[in-house]
Amino acid sequence: MLRKLLLPVVGLLGLSRQAQAQTVTNVTEIITDYGGFWQSSAKAISPVLPDDSHDLLSFEVNGTRYSTGVDDALLRSRGLAFTPGDYRALPVAAINSALTSNTKVGVGARFDKVTNGASSPPPANGLATYLRDGRRGLNLGTGAANIPKGTLTFTVNSISTSFVGDQVPDILVTQFADPADARDQYQFTDAQDNVIGNTVTVVFTDIPPVGEWVADFYEASQDPMKLESGFTQTSRPLRLWSADLSTFGITAANAGQIRKFKVLLSGNSDVAFVAYNSEAATVAAPLPVQLTAFSGEATPTRTELHWQTAQELNSAAFEVEASLDGRAFRQVGRVAAAGTSAQTRHYHFQHAVTGTAPRYYRLRQVDEDGSSTYSSVLPLAVQGSAAASAQVTLAPNPFHTSLQLRLAAAGARPTQGRVQLTTLAGRVVYEQDLTAWLRQPGTELPALPTLPAGVYVAKVVLDGQVTYLKLVHE
Repeated sequence: MLRKLLLPVVGLLGLSRQAQAQTVTNVTEIITDYGGFWQSSAKAISPVLPDDSHDLLSFEVNGTRYSTGVDDALLRSRGLAFTPGDYRALPVAAINSALTSNTKVGVGARFDKVTNGASSPPPANGLATYLRDGRRGLNLGTGAANIPKGTLTFTVNSISTSFVGDQVPDILVTQFADPADARDQYQFTDAQDNVIGNTVTVVFTDIPPVGEWVADFYEASQDPMKLESGFTQTSRPLRLWSADLSTFGITAANAGQIRKFKVLLSGNSDVAFVAYNSEAATVAAPLPVQLTAFSGEATPTRTELHWQTAQELNSAAFEVEASLDGRAFRQVGRVAAAGTSAQTRHYHFQHAVTGTAPRYYRLRQVDEDGSSTYSSVLPLAVQGSAAASAQVTLAPNPFHTSLQLRLAAAGARPTQGRVQLTTLAGRVVYEQDLTAWLRQPGTELPALPTLPAGVYVAKVVLDGQVTYLKLVHE
């Protein structure tokens, strides 16, 4: 596998002719998954023009084909030789640019399910969303076009310098719309925005295209976005160049200071993604799905589950898992996810189940690349059952600055206890041993921290018996 940093940037403009001749190498071929398999090169541009999302599978530099790791099996099935790689989109930290009416979200003409014209509703707004969509974030069929003058910042926690200067591509920059004679600048910086090494300036007009695609360009300065005449079903060229990390003056002495990769936008930049080789870089990527609510109601014959997301990135599905004890879970259903969305999404699932015992549920969110994350556990008492009258409660609910643990009067008093509060994403925000306080009928949780408003799950363990409670903090 390549142990190099790759930063595929789609849609950037820049590099002087002198610097290009010395350090920059044109990409001469690309392969994507459009229509199952799409191959195009500078010498033989494909007559097929992609008009939807398509993810970059490989690129060729100096006669060597490098895979991105998106689908190496497909490349092998075609009998193609390649050097394996593992590239993923860098997370967008900030877009410091004031959008104008000329700023566009570019998507394949059939991305919005309408071949010629605007969809209703139009695609969700949010430039950053389209810079990290697709498998591993390497979608060449979406991006941000005509980003005004400003700075585009990506997160890079650390990089490896083992192969700096070996001429294996570290940086891959792609222009996905019409290039202009504008100059963009590229640089690595530290946490305080000081440049590490040197800045590279790039001009795309000297680089030959390797393919063409058909796009719609929605106006991004308004929400919902608008597709105007003249920006529908328009063909655009694809250009790419590559460079070694040494082009940026990166050495073993200064690499440890790197925390960001920046594009100084000249005013007409067209960006699809900026990616990295995961074997050569460490990147703390944000969660692909922001789960903002997870609730449900249980009856003797079924359970109704509801959840909500604020945004999704490459989300494939939600697998619903159920348990009778809160520990051993099994999958009971699967709900297709939105894929990539910058707007609120609501989901519903009905589980046919009988009985009056308490029920526990969690969600396994599966990404398009096969990775997954779990929600916290949702406890539910069956309506009308004895379990619905909880033997353990936390009050008040909703709460503000304090919580009391309340135990039912009946039965033997527990001798050991512990409580834990987590967010819906499973992050622990409070944990406390309660053994010393269990002799009191009402126990105020000690040292409760200041918490942001939201929904939390409390796990109360008394003499080994676990109870889950949903809490709302206002």
